[in-house]
Amino acid sequence: MTDATESAPHLEIAEETEIRGDDAAVTVRQIKTPKGERLEVRAGDEVLRADALGLESLSWQDLDVFSDFLGYEYDLAARSEPESDADDAVDCEFTLSNEYADIVVRSVVSPDGDRLVIEAPKKHFSIRVDAEGLEGLAAQDTSIFSEFLETPHGPGGHAH
Repeated sequence: MTDATESAPHLEIAEETEIRGDDAAVTVRQIKTPKGERLEVRAGDEVLRADALGLESLSWQDLDVFSDFLGYEYDLAARSEPESDADDAVDCEFTLSNEYADIVVRSVVSPDGDRLVIEAPKKHFSIRVDAEGLEGLAAQDTSIFSEFLETPHGPGGHAH
């Protein structure tokens, strides 16, 4: 089986990391396409690609959104101690940008396991997701970001 990303001549894989959990392993890549940079989340045959604006809209979602993706209660906090960034070891970090948003993507190894941190520094939002949540995200259609953008400046309204 050929990996569509690796075989596509118009795509460049700039960074790649893997987020592993007890029940899931997800490959996360920064890819460069003719239409701009994307984050690719790949879990088995499921692949989702998102641009910086889509990821920014994900950064202000409650973790409950992953319950919708997975079809059962996703409670990252219940499976681990309260998480502190101070105990994280950064495995991989890169920035995705376009004319609308700048996002920092960080793969970390914490005492509670691998996490992907998606941070929107200008909006002051970030979300931490484990492999199980990323697996649910990978199975989504990119139209999910349109739903997230119904609140285009985050849950607090317009940015100052």
